[in-house]
Amino acid sequence: MIGKPILVVDDEPIVRESIRDWLIDAGYKVATAETGEEALEMVQRQAFAIMIIDVRLPGKTGISVLKELKTLKTQIKSIVITAYPSAGLSAEAKELGAVDYLIKPIVPDDLERLIRDTLLHFETQGG
Repeated sequence: MIGKPILVVDDEPIVRESIRDWLIDAGYKVATAETGEEALEMVQRQAFAIMIIDVRLPGKTGISVLKELKTLKTQIKSIVITAYPSAGLSAEAKELGAVDYLIKPIVPDDLERLIRDTLLHFETQGG
């Protein structure tokens, strides 16, 4: 389970690098992207188990990326993060397949637990 590749997508370097470092320290393989477009390119080139994606990104938003992922039929599981929570956005993200919606600032232990639970759930479901 640990070691599964994770993609972190956030336009704020401090957030992106902090999450990357936490996950690397926890034993995961981590790649990062700064934009939605970059994330979509990476997902098409490499299989990721989980994508952690910010809602507000320059260019394609996190929600736009989730919509495009549905058309790509990828097996990636998404966790949406935002500093601007909204019930509507949370519902839309989950409708588009996001496993959860976390509000910044992210608590490393909570994120790691969510990743572990998500990977475990989908491994036991054969996904």
